[in-house]
Amino acid sequence: MLSALSRLRERLADWWSVEDPDDRIEGTGEVHLDPAYNGRYEAERNLKELADAETHEESDPDN
Repeated sequence: MLSALSRLRERLADWWSVEDPDDRIEGTGEVHLDPAYNGRYEAERNLKELADAETHEESDPDN
């Protein structure tokens, strides 16, 4: 009875275990963002760049 329980426990542990991530993940290692979120961050960066450009134009004495 004890050996049957230990085999059952071992089978459950094998079934439940997670593979080593270093062995199963392949790729360049770069971060991949969800396009829905990436668009938001890209828009925020563009708005900041535009605001910075306007600030520099206003403070430029040549204009």
